[in-house]
Formats: sequence, structure tokens, C-alpha cells
Amino acid sequence: MITYYTLVGDRLQRHLGDTQGGLPPGTLWIDLYQPTAEEERLLESLLEVDVPTREEMAEIEDSSRFYESRGALYMTTTAVSGIREHRPSTEEVTCVLTPKWLVTVRYTDLLSFQTFANRTQRGGCRPAGDLLFVTLMDCIVDRIADVLETVQGQLDTLSREIFAEPPPGAGGKRVPKSDLQQIVKHLGRSNSLLSKLNESLLSISRPLGYFRQGGNGWVSEEARLGMKSVERDVRSLSEYLSKMSSEMTFLLDATLGLINIEQNSIIKVFSIAAVLFLPPTLVGTVYGMNFKHMPELLWPVGYPMALVMMVVSAILPYLWFKYKGWL
Repeated sequence: MITYYTLVGDRLQRHLGDTQGGLPPGTLWIDLYQPTAEEERLLESLLEVDVPTREEMAEIEDSSRFYESRGALYMTTTAVSGIREHRPSTEEVTCVLTPKWLVTVRYTDLLSFQTFANRTQRGGCRPAGDLLFVTLMDCIVDRIADVLETVQGQLDTLSREIFAEPPPGAGGKRVPKSDLQQIVKHLGRSNSLLSKLNESLLSISRPLGYFRQGGNGWVSEEARLGMKSVERDVRSLSEYLSKMSSEMTFLLDATLGLINIEQNSIIKVFSIAAVLFLPPTLVGTVYGMNFKHMPELLWPVGYPMALVMMVVSAILPYLWFKYKGWL
């Protein structure tokens, strides 16, 4: 699907429909969302540029992601999609930039593009493709910042749940193991999201520098200054993301430690139970032997005596454990 945005006054106006006769007057931004081969050929004939295919966009070497051809800058970056569905994935986005217009090629729906379209339609646009590209990069970085703020809030909530003191009357009970397992899963999903966001930030930082150095002089000084501001935001977000990764690692280690403590407590109970029942079992085993000459078998008090010995042999280890503070 091809969406054309024309500049009307200081805002962009959205157009959909047939453009066989040429581009709409005043076209400033052309957005290709999941374009077909026919749409790619149509746009290439209208703009006299090469629209990269999805396979070409997936190339990882810099020579394929950042280059200049026929006076247009080709820059491919990576964005994160599927965040709201809790299925984050990285998708390539290619920007073809000239002094007159901006072409974006993408194969997934991105919230940052919706924000960018809303911002440009509210006003404040000027007839310059480089300034429009700076605004797009700023929207993508803002989206990453919003996601990081959300993840940080979730980490703060998890931290309070993990290290919270048990409520009065709970008998010192910790967080249930089932909840701890859910926390581990949540941390795993968050770590996967942070990994993809970090990949996106790294991919964004590369075209920013290429943009400021390319263009053969047609990139305005205002656009270069705006891109420097975006670069500062990317660096600060990268540092913030590194801090969050360290915090997430600490929370994961703490959660696994609490799970181990709970499992050790369960093993401790079974171990103590085995020790308590071992002496009575020994007494019962002795008097369960089928020897003919066992004088206790003929005593009238033999059976009560054996029962008392079993109880006493169980109580004495229990009192010893309590005295040592093992219980």
C-alpha cells in the first residue's frame, strides 16, 4: 500500500488512491507499507529511484544499508514491533531521502510511524525532506524511550514484590513459588524486549552519523543540529538501557535465590522428618525380627514399652533440633 502525504500550508495531508498520472502536487512523504512488486515498479518510475526489496533491506553490511545513489540517501534501520502484543520482533525500515521528499519502506505496522503521521498532520512542517527525516527519527527514538519507561515501571513493581516484607500475621511466609516463577518468566520477556530495543538503538545510531555526513551539501544545518539532538537522546537511552539490564540481572539472580531458598526449606523439612522417623523405625524393626528367644516378646508390658520407646526416640531428636535452632 502506498500512502502519499502532501504539504498543505504547514501540515501534511494524507492521500490514498491511484497515481498513474503522477505524484500528487506538493508530495513530501511517501510511505510504502507492505508494497507489492507492482507498487515498487510504479514508484520507481515516478521518482526515478530504486526501491529496495525486503531481501535487500535485510542485508546487514553497511554498504547495503547506507549508500547514496542518484542524489538520494538510502538508509536502513531496525525498529521493534509487536510490543503491545507482548511478542516483540525487529523489523527493517528503509528511508530514501532527497531534498524534495522522503520515502519510507516498511513491512510492519509501527506505532512510531502513527505518531509521526499525527505530528506532521497537526502542523509545523516545512518543505524539506531532511527535516522530515529528523522528525521521523525523533519519533522512533521517543517510542523507544516510552517503552523503556514502561519496562522500568514494571521492574520497580517486581522489585517491591520480590523484596517486600511479609504482611503481619503471615508467619514470615515469603512470596509463593508460583509467583516467583511468574516473575522469572516476566523478567525473561523483559530481557528479550530490552535486547531488541538495544539492537534498534544501535541500528539507529549508524544512519544518524551517515545522514550528517552525506547529502553532498544539500542537508541543511538545521537538520544537522536536529540530528545531533537525536544522537544525544540515543546515547542517553543506550546508557539507561544498560543500567536497566544490570538491574534486571540482579532481580533475576535474587528471584532464583529465593526459589532456591524455598526449595531448600522443603528439602529441610523432608530431611528432618526422615531423621525423626528413623529411631522409631529402628525400634519397630528390632522387635519385628522373628527370633525365638526374645524375652520382651513374653513380657506383659513389652508392647507398651516398645510404643513408648518409639515415641521417646522421635521426641528426643525433635527437642535436640529445637535446641540447636535448626527448626
